[in-house]
Amino acid sequence: MDVVFDLTRDPDLIRPAYAFDLFFLAVGLCLTGAVLYAWRHRGWPALFYLLPALGWTAAAGWMTWHDIRQSREVRALVQSGRFASVEGCLDQFHPGLANPNEADSGLERWNVAGREFYYAANEIRLGYHRVEPGGGFVHADSRVRVGYIRDEVRGHNDIVRLEVKQHACPMAPDLWPK
Repeated sequence: MDVVFDLTRDPDLIRPAYAFDLFFLAVGLCLTGAVLYAWRHRGWPALFYLLPALGWTAAAGWMTWHDIRQSREVRALVQSGRFASVEGCLDQFHPGLANPNEADSGLERWNVAGREFYYAANEIRLGYHRVEPGGGFVHADSRVRVGYIRDEVRGHNDIVRLEVKQHACPMAPDLWPK
């Protein structure tokens, strides 16, 4: 099998998407500041928008905190070699979209030995996420060996190492809706 993705060789590459997270946090803080400014100059009706602005800021703060915590945890697990691994032919495969739009998430989904993996081309995440139409290495007839760590909060498996042997298995069915 060919190693096509490997964060285990350089765990220092495992880090949060600070710019992405902080952008949403900054938007929340700006919204909150704008609402407080409007309240001061326009009165009580402006406070109606304070709860959504604070909600946005809290959600963005939680997202930033989770990404930092998850990245540290994944880096420590990878450095110590304590990550799960699964190997075999794909049980199911649904190709993603190279350029997903709002109507379709473009998720690429596949199962191997009872474990589900999914990702999209436009995702910002620390693990492997290159979809088949965008030059990805996983195909319906691939044999894979996957090293992964489960993100319980977001409910997906972060792929930290991926080995693939092309055209080594029968074509896996696409059982997911299109």
